[in-house]
Amino acid sequence: MKMTRGEMQDLLAKFASSNPQYRSALLKNPKAVVEKQFNMTLPDNVKVQVVEERADTIYVVVPHAVAAGAELDDADLEKVAGGSKVKGDATAATATAR
Repeated sequence: MKMTRGEMQDLLAKFASSNPQYRSALLKNPKAVVEKQFNMTLPDNVKVQVVEERADTIYVVVPHAVAAGAELDDADLEKVAGGSKVKGDATAATATAR
């Protein structure tokens, strides 16, 4: 079953709030915990950053900006629908299952 980033974050937060040892491990080495939790290996260039919330702070996560030309045009969308290769990173995997 494939999970969204939000679903993964919700699951990690649930475990961290109910298990002090898990929380400590997540704060100490988040990438290792994420890889183990979801049975995946993240590429070396991918960082996992954990922020411990404070009651007096509101957090806003701003998504990364998509570079010009990184989105698929209609012709490339048709190729994807037909199973052909397309330009850019549309077919690149960011994580590999173990």
